[in-house]
Amino acid sequence: MFNYPSIPEPRASRIPVVGVERLATELWMGGANSLHGDLLRPADLERAWVVDLAGDLPADYRTAAACWLPRVFADVEQIPHAYQRLTSLAESIAACVTGSAGVDGWPHPAVPPARLYVMCQQGMNRSGLLTGLILRALGVSSKDALAAIATRPGALTNQTYIALVRTWPAGGGVS
Repeated sequence: MFNYPSIPEPRASRIPVVGVERLATELWMGGANSLHGDLLRPADLERAWVVDLAGDLPADYRTAAACWLPRVFADVEQIPHAYQRLTSLAESIAACVTGSAGVDGWPHPAVPPARLYVMCQQGMNRSGLLTGLILRALGVSSKDALAAIATRPGALTNQTYIALVRTWPAGGGVS
């Protein structure tokens, strides 16, 4: 029998980023109501940026984060209505965490955070999509990006989101 908590809590898994130079930020993917990954406490987010894709992160976690950025969209088998905003955000985050540029609206844009948490409800599809886009923006191949996301059990089963990670950037040289 599994020993799961009766009420899931925010949990996240560190996503391996291989072959990216000048990366000062750990990339984490998780969910506000997840049963997988390391248990998060508000204190874990004090020097971290959090992108909340479901809007489910508890208030004490939101206020504890160095920066909390809500970008809510539905987990459905279609291209998200905010897809262009997500790709722009992925590019901005990649530029910031490699020291190339800042992210508009985030504190201390010249200083990358120690950790970036990409969170949704369960830490599977929405967080998998944005994490994959960030990895692609960092220059990671689609195959390696999808393999890195797959280190989180059950992550990224939405076939539309997988295709978006696989084909973005459109016409780009990274495959």
